[in-house]
Amino acid sequence: MTEAPLFTVAVQVNDGPTVVMLAGELDLHSAPLLHDALQQAVTTGAASVVVDMALVSFCDARGLGLLVAASNDLRESGRQLSVRSAPLSLRRLFQITALTDALHVEPATTADGLLTADLAAAAGLPLTRAVLDCALKLVVVMSQSVMAGADGVSITLPRDGRLRTVAASDDVVLQMDHDQYDTGQGPCLDAATHGDLFHSTDLESESRWPQFVPRARARGIESIMSTPLMAADHPLGALNVYSRAPEALASHEQQWATQFAQEASHVLVAANATSTATLTAASVGDQIHEALQSREVIALAQGVIMTRQNLSPDAAHRFLIGISRRTSKPLLGICQEVIRATASARRGSSQTLDRLDGTP
Repeated sequence: MTEAPLFTVAVQVNDGPTVVMLAGELDLHSAPLLHDALQQAVTTGAASVVVDMALVSFCDARGLGLLVAASNDLRESGRQLSVRSAPLSLRRLFQITALTDALHVEPATTADGLLTADLAAAAGLPLTRAVLDCALKLVVVMSQSVMAGADGVSITLPRDGRLRTVAASDDVVLQMDHDQYDTGQGPCLDAATHGDLFHSTDLESESRWPQFVPRARARGIESIMSTPLMAADHPLGALNVYSRAPEALASHEQQWATQFAQEASHVLVAANATSTATLTAASVGDQIHEALQSREVIALAQGVIMTRQNLSPDAAHRFLIGISRRTSKPLLGICQEVIRATASARRGSSQTLDRLDGTP
């Protein structure tokens, strides 16, 4: 069965405003879909374009930049872009990045501000495989969002007597995992089997997996890191990180991979601890909620830096990573400081973003 996409978009051309319907996670991978949809909407000639975000569960700085760019294009021709039914988390994002001045955000309705459909379902549904895979998919998305060198992430688990990929960021990553299953060798299999971290910094000089490495390089992958998922001392699977550049997955990325592998392991341990599939998934829902909150903080901070420093989304992300590395502080902590500094500045406090990296 084909999995539902993480992001969908539809453009409705009516006699009135052109409506762009969005659903899912608006991030690096889905941004091109939004770009094409907005370009289509702008060229319809309608006096206004409405972007319906009621079903958007996450939006990073790339999505914000596309919305602002489309709004500016419409404004130049005397037209308007409006954002409708944005969830509470996105409204906070618009406010703290001062984008309410650049975007027309329609007033909230009584339905706005509720938990996302996936989270609400996961918090109360029986702990089925679908709920578990939903939680693991969020771990994958979080991992790729945080690790600067990660071009793709997946999670491998034993299913029906053999290792399978239960969550993957894209089709290339999915094929990378399948290449390892087909050849019977690779870091993913070794980590999931032996319970150790397997890291290849440069596949050009890698000799441990002679059948798999040529396939990986043919797909454009040059470095890989697979971190085991553990329960006590027993491996449960692996978190796999792929990069198109050699030496891209340094010690900082290893720390993040270890942290996210532990998070995925906790989800799996909670699932395995249940004696029946009819128990509720409240604990899994809580962990999804924490992951979503962390992701929102990172997106907020990236949007702040993008706006305040006049940087592109990628440059804003690198800016935050740079502060994290210079100060040896976790990226999430740095992002929280950015948001606090911005909130203080809006209240008239003397704290500035320039001091976050320890400069006088």
